Amino acid sequence: MKTPLVSIIVPTYNSSKFLEACLESVKNQSYPSVELIVVDNNSKDNTKEIAKKYTDKVFNKGPERSAQVNYGVKQATGEYVYKVDSDFVLDKEVVEQCVKEIQKGFDAIVVHNSPDVRVSWIAKIRKFEVDMYKYDITHSSARFVKKEVYKAIGGFNSAITAGEDYDFQNKLNRGGYKTGFIEAEALHLGEPTSFWKHMKKYYDYGKDFVNYKAENEEESKEQLGFIRPVYLKNWTKFIRHPILATGFIFYNIFKFSFGGVGLLVGKVKK
Repeated sequence: MKTPLVSIIVPTYNSSKFLEACLESVKNQSYPSVELIVVDNNSKDNTKEIAKKYTDKVFNKGPERSAQVNYGVKQATGEYVYKVDSDFVLDKEVVEQCVKEIQKGFDAIVVHNSPDVRVSWIAKIRKFEVDMYKYDITHSSARFVKKEVYKAIGGFNSAITAGEDYDFQNKLNRGGYKTGFIEAEALHLGEPTSFWKHMKKYYDYGKDFVNYKAENEEESKEQLGFIRPVYLKNWTKFIRHPILATGFIFYNIFKFSFGGVGLLVGKVKK
């Protein structure tokens, strides 16, 4: 296997709670050739101080994470770029597996993000759902990409603050770029602990999804659908875990209700 440089871009904002664990997991990757770039958005906590313990490439850029990642890619010198959110911990072989897979002829690689079930009961329900999306391109998004491909599709759309990952993958698909998957995962530490705060987030996402739908009208029908083909493919999972399945159904009803109201409000305001 060739070992070209991989630039890992970590956008941050008041990220001190989980950032050290995230950057430790980057530092401990089995792949030897990694460049770490942290792009902060005017944090009020000690995010920058933590980041500077791991890299001298710490920048300040706003106004939100898509613009931060785009800026980080401009600073990157690697052949590949990999967006990692600041509350994710990577399996040790994530980067190595991504490089091996992309060298088989792919342009981008999906790293499955799995909820940390230790955090809350909501996280257990989310994992029940999210794990159905592993290897499913409709509900996944590549974050490990050839830098030349990233630039060719224009990177992340900074006008989209909810659904930007979906939008990014849709641009890859429309451009005819090939996306692969790996087995290793990233663990999401920042899972919700408050149900109602989580629903408020989906309400806010709903308002922002107006911009996403404007750019992805056709794809959004399946990506944002209440009943998804991937659920039917995993029908045995619902039978094996009836309590989680019931919780998932009620969770989705609330999630789509709050998101739907937010979407209506966003359309009226637009």
